[in-house]
Amino acid sequence: MVLDNDRFLTSELSNITQMLEEHFRQALAASKMVANAVVDWLAGKGSITKEDLEKVTALEEKGDDLKRTILNELAKAQTLMQREDLLRLVHYNDKFADGAEWCLYHLAAIIDKWTPEGVLKEKINELSESVIEEITQQREAVRFLSINMEESMKRADAICALEKKIDILQRDIVSLLYPADIPVAILLRFRDFINMMEDIANFGEDAAITIRTLSLTLNM
Repeated sequence: MVLDNDRFLTSELSNITQMLEEHFRQALAASKMVANAVVDWLAGKGSITKEDLEKVTALEEKGDDLKRTILNELAKAQTLMQREDLLRLVHYNDKFADGAEWCLYHLAAIIDKWTPEGVLKEKINELSESVIEEITQQREAVRFLSINMEESMKRADAICALEKKIDILQRDIVSLLYPADIPVAILLRFRDFINMMEDIANFGEDAAITIRTLSLTLNM
């Protein structure tokens, strides 16, 4: 009976982590829209259309649907020990998708009015690449939860390292931003964009800590 129960729990966890991975995929797709828009913006050829904004909102809404499905599955689950941590991961996934939607809307408000140059441009590009890498590592950490705990832990460690890098980049960008000759309305909207990117990175670190806890629990 114990063996059968163990098999059931493993299958149950695998099912939930697969749904979590799909949930993450929506957040990653939304985040890639932001990253691609940043690349175009920094190249001086950017534009964000109404259709782009509708697409990122649709991804966020699909993420909401998946979130509700996962929450229903967790409510029925037998793995009570891990339920709270899995709920946290769902919450962080949701924050990624929400954050990406906000970022694209912030960027849409300034993309055709101002283009960064010099060191500021380089820092923004590096920040955007680092945020996408962190979210990608997050998805992989979740994917490995039910198949390779050690690999999942490695991904969590990489996420925490990226978050520290993003913190430094965000501070550097803000330091370069305020002395710049930029209209106040654009400066404030851009600051909101940068702060939201940093918030996404912080949620990633919180999720990585949760994944570490899950890895330890599931190896007991």
